[in-house]
Order: sequence, then C-alpha cells, then structure tokens
Amino acid sequence: MADILVNITLIVIMVGIGMSLTFGDFKKVFVYPKPIFTGIGSQLLVLPLLAFSLAWIAPVSVYAKLGIVLIALCPVGTTSNILVHIFKGNTALSISMTIVNSILSPFTIPSVIALASTYFTDNGASVEMSFAESFTHILLTVILPALCGLLIRRYIPKIANALERPLKWILPLMLLIVFSIKIFWGGGNGNANSCGALSMDEALILTPFVIGLNILGMYGGFFIARINHLEKPSQLTVAIETGLQNTAMALSVATTLPHSCEIEKPALVYAMLTFFTAVVFCLIHSDVRLKDIKP
Repeated sequence: MADILVNITLIVIMVGIGMSLTFGDFKKVFVYPKPIFTGIGSQLLVLPLLAFSLAWIAPVSVYAKLGIVLIALCPVGTTSNILVHIFKGNTALSISMTIVNSILSPFTIPSVIALASTYFTDNGASVEMSFAESFTHILLTVILPALCGLLIRRYIPKIANALERPLKWILPLMLLIVFSIKIFWGGGNGNANSCGALSMDEALILTPFVIGLNILGMYGGFFIARINHLEKPSQLTVAIETGLQNTAMALSVATTLPHSCEIEKPALVYAMLTFFTAVVFCLIHSDVRLKDIKP
C-alpha cells in the first residue's frame, strides 16, 4: 500500500514538473549534448569507483560492502528530478539523465555486481533484471507524467499558468509526504521486516560510508560539471543526479542476491539520511533559499 501511495504521489509531482517545461527544453539537451554526456559519465564511472573505494575500507561484512557498491549502480528516480526543479537546476537535463541511466541499468547493474561480488566475496553473483520491467517503470513514473505536463502547458496554457504559483507550495509538500511514507510507513520496502531490524550499531558503522558516498558523489559530479564549463543550473543537476541514488531499486535488486539481508542494509541507512544531505547541498550551491520556496 505504501509503495502504491508513493508511486501515485510521484506521478502527480512529475505532471506538475512537466507543466513548468517546454519541448524546447528537451531539444536543447540533445542538440547540445555536452551536459548529458558529462552527467552520464559521472554516474557510470565516477560513482562506482568511489563506491568500490569506500567499500574496500569499510569495516563491515563482505556482503555489506557489496551493498555499498549496489547503491552506486542504481540510477536516480523522480526524487532527484523534484529537487532539481525546486532548486532551479536544469530540470530537462535531470529527467533526460534519469531516463537514459534507467534504460542502461539492466545492463550495467548485473555486470558490475558480478565484478564486485568476485572481488569482495570470491563468488561471482548473478543478477537478472528485466529491461521491459525497468523501462515500463520509468515510462509510467517519469516519461508519461512529464509528457502530460508538457502537453498541458502547450495546449492548455491557462491551466499551467493558474497552477504555477500553487505548485511552488504543493510540490515540496508532496515530496515531504513521499519521504514520510517511505521512512515511517514503508518499512524499507518490506525487506527489513523479513530480515530483522537494522541494529543501531550496524547503522552507526554504515552511516559514514553511505553518507560519504552521497556527499562525495555530489561534489564529484559538481566538480566534473564545473571543469567541463557547464552552466550553473547544469552543474547542480549533474551533482544531484550523481550523488542521490534510487534506494528502492537497490533494495529490490538485493532480494535477488545471496545474503540479501546483509546486502540491503547500506541501502536502508542511505534511504533514511541522504535526502536531507542532498537538500543541504542544494541550499549551499544553488541560488534558492528556504524562504524562496513559496508562492
């Protein structure tokens, strides 16, 4: 039930975001592809290398190490799109990166997980991911809702204009609802209950490494975007898209692996903390302040 409420809320949010964009915004992303190539490169190369490094030094089980790497491989979802929109990043770039990386994930996740499993456990693990299921999910939760918003703005601009000011309140509030459901009701996607509760000691040991992956990932993406001379909104976008990963996907993939209860623990800690670090990062590196998020 919690997952259904979360998905419905995210779909409504993406329709609202779509109403703030035009088809020209997406055309610009692909006519001038430097930002999207920079962002995808940061997601697929920098973050996994960072995850391997942190997992190697983390004083945790080999399966928890694998869980740290798994987080880095799961592309961001609608949460990053919403944050980028609220903090005035390049929203069209954010959505485009989400789509591209989600399409690649059925190929990248199994191959890198097999490599990481061999490296950390001497026992290569196999992951089967359905491309059709992955694409269907991103189609239903990102592409079609955003397209609906774009079409409303283009063909019924009066509605888009009328909703523009209220949405400045509604979208952040709905995002808060999503994370409240995930943290207090979602139960870790159901997996925490079946595996036993995450102990405080385990959470404390894992926290520096998952937070490190999040913060260093954001700053790594930010630095790469800056040295590639991207515009400031695109710098923020690449940073968020690199550093804020899809923990729901990580938990789902973990259930297909041996010792899944250990593998999913880093994602559980990551899910509870990293949204807030991403908001702080946005407040530091964008021109938006909390007082500005109002009609």
